[in-house]
Amino acid sequence: MRNKKKVLIMASDQFGYSTTLLKYCQYSTSIFDITYLGWDYNLPKIELPAVKVKYVSREANLLKRNVSLLKAFHEEISLGYDLIFSTYVRGISLIKLLNPRSNFLMYIDTFGVMSNASKRFIYDAILKFEVSFFLNVAVISEGLAARLGRKNYKMLPLGGECFNTEIKSFEELELLYVGTLDNRNMIDCVKGFHKYLQKQQIEGKRTIFRIIGDGPNNELEEIQDYVKTNNLSENIKVLGYLPQNKLSPYFKSANVGVCYVPMFSYYDHQTPTKLFEYLISGLPVIATRTSENEKIIEPWSGVITEDNPDSFCEGLNRLEEQKSAFDSSRIRNAYNKHTWKSVVESHFIPLINTSID
Repeated sequence: MRNKKKVLIMASDQFGYSTTLLKYCQYSTSIFDITYLGWDYNLPKIELPAVKVKYVSREANLLKRNVSLLKAFHEEISLGYDLIFSTYVRGISLIKLLNPRSNFLMYIDTFGVMSNASKRFIYDAILKFEVSFFLNVAVISEGLAARLGRKNYKMLPLGGECFNTEIKSFEELELLYVGTLDNRNMIDCVKGFHKYLQKQQIEGKRTIFRIIGDGPNNELEEIQDYVKTNNLSENIKVLGYLPQNKLSPYFKSANVGVCYVPMFSYYDHQTPTKLFEYLISGLPVIATRTSENEKIIEPWSGVITEDNPDSFCEGLNRLEEQKSAFDSSRIRNAYNKHTWKSVVESHFIPLINTSID
């Protein structure tokens, strides 16, 4: 058996806490010898038996720890790899300049998404400048490539896991949101659901909205306070963060996925992983009108809304009217090509192989 090609993945995430990078590793270790190098955030360690994980301590001020990460990247590259697969980290262009003969693939899955426009502008300008040093670049969407100003790039789309294979009943709506609450304005979504309950005169536990996720700025507490103040605890369940291995029961119970992304320009070309996971699991979706969502969602797989409470409420009314037409098997089969396993086999592995060759 021939030796596997050696791939180094460099990232700022602790291993396992970027779903995308975790899935790339999980479904390609039979093909590649993978080493992962990233921060240690002192979060619970996630392991994959065939992946060598190396951690860099964050115990220093901002400048020193960033220098430590870049130094660790440089030292690791010197050990010899067939390909260095790097996400964007501040200062990454220095690593490229210090290792001109190494084979790099720069992976861009986002621009700045901070709410402060000035910080976002500076972050994006520096990112574009640093990425210009790399010949081989992969992006998750054509929109991101356009923002980079690149004509030569590789596509590496996102995917999702299947958490449910059962046939769905749509007699009573049961909504599920899974994802970050950071800068997502989920309180507007909650208010829209509240309006829907009032208009439909729905009482008790029959119509439920479960919210799984957390954020750094008291977003969870804001939603919990709204639920308590308006006596909505029977209809809105706020569960906080749950790891992926705890999600399956909630996907099995739900019959509508919520993909509520504010319609800001910097989110327009982002494809939420959870959108695919809802669809792959046979759930029609209610999603905001971003460019990427509109490309993916069909009339028979969900409804599109604006990013405000009234529009979300109106979208739920349309779901109620159309629910008899939804077919979970049709939805699952149509989007099955977007499972992580399929995406890795059809895009990631071929891209790594061609980048090495």
